[in-house]
Amino acid sequence: MTFPVMSQNTPKADSRVADFFGNAKIQTWATQNPDSIRYYNFFVNHSFEIWTAENAALRSDSKNAAIVSLSTENFAALENLSEFNILKTGLKWSKDQTLWFSIEDSEYYLMLQPLNYIDNKFKAGK
Repeated sequence: MTFPVMSQNTPKADSRVADFFGNAKIQTWATQNPDSIRYYNFFVNHSFEIWTAENAALRSDSKNAAIVSLSTENFAALENLSEFNILKTGLKWSKDQTLWFSIEDSEYYLMLQPLNYIDNKFKAGK
């Protein structure tokens, strides 16, 4: 009888989270720390923004953007962000600064939200 209750409280991992961490890690989190699944589900949707070069140019903090090269899969997903897997970019987030990247061979910029911002937004949604 406790299993159905447990499965109701255990979140389903976003396919991008499961793809990055693997099923074994997701199963461990499901039984030991379901909040990790919730956090990374939130993270793949709210830790970044994609901007056009024109709009990014309006932001002074985007002027010194580093260049990032995306995998073929992520580059194609720029047209459908629900398939874009930010975890697979290999980028590192700053604790308290917004980071900008110019996406190689595109007219897009990638903006990473600061970890403090992401954590506060996640906690506010709980």
